[in-house]
Amino acid sequence: MAPENLSGIRVIVITGEEFQRSQRMKEVIDSVVDPATRDFNFDTIAPEKKKIPIGTLSELILTFPMMAARRVILIRDFDSLDKSIKNQACEVIAKTPESTLVIVEGEKVTLSPKPPKKYLMTESFKKIYDNQLPSWIKGRFLVRNKKVADDAIALLINNVGDNLRELDNEIDKITIAAGDSTMVNEQVVAQVVGVFKRHTVWTLCNAVGLGEFGEAVRILENLMENEKNKETFFIATLVSHIMKIAEYNNLVRKGTPRQEAMKVITESQFLWNLNKMEQQARNFNSRDIRRSLTMLGRTESSLKKSRMDKGLIMDLMIPFILPKSGKTIKT
Repeated sequence: MAPENLSGIRVIVITGEEFQRSQRMKEVIDSVVDPATRDFNFDTIAPEKKKIPIGTLSELILTFPMMAARRVILIRDFDSLDKSIKNQACEVIAKTPESTLVIVEGEKVTLSPKPPKKYLMTESFKKIYDNQLPSWIKGRFLVRNKKVADDAIALLINNVGDNLRELDNEIDKITIAAGDSTMVNEQVVAQVVGVFKRHTVWTLCNAVGLGEFGEAVRILENLMENEKNKETFFIATLVSHIMKIAEYNNLVRKGTPRQEAMKVITESQFLWNLNKMEQQARNFNSRDIRRSLTMLGRTESSLKKSRMDKGLIMDLMIPFILPKSGKTIKT
């Protein structure tokens, strides 16, 4: 890639969602560090037991680069450091000379004291929500000089889920499978991720929204078997899904055009149709929404307080979060 213009910048703080910040770190390092002198001019410092060697950090920051314009130091997981160590590190980082570039990485990073404003760059990456995934996936294919069809995106999300790192790994494989073709279609994606839907928390949400009792139970039991100790995440995702349906219905009642209102759930018309979101929205009236959210809250509380088997607690939840108190239940 072409070298990035970071002249004058001595400290870069990269925060937010893990995959995006790791990609950004790689971009910066590849841009600034010459592979021929990388062994001499690039160092990574990662916490061990919430500590890093402050003396080593100070020495590296002040060491002149060899056969290069700058030395680069990457500090990983900065926000996991003990407060006292973090304060000492900030003192050292604030005095970074022009011959060094320090990259500070973590989910949430605060430097105090900070380097002078003119020497500091901060970048933060927000979580990619499910309704933003199609656009993100198109962007990941685009950097590989590929375009991707909507039905191919839908199959990829349904079969892989929403983990950005896992999606990007599959996109790499799909890009290879596509060969010289610039357009990736559903058939190419199916070669890599399979034709049939994998059970994910998103297919669970759709089964609940459609009132498909048997399918919801099957998906939930599969998730419980293969993704241990994620019950709270499953509940949080179901709450989010039902809240989005409630928001959509509320907007439509207020006169918002459906094409505009649907954006609170997804911006993709293809995914809207594929997941039968209009039917899901019609299934849930205000009473169903309140009952479902109440039951999800009680289930989360039971998981924390009860000694009952977690799988049984989750199974018992399903009939009470389906729309219309089971009138639409399909087994």
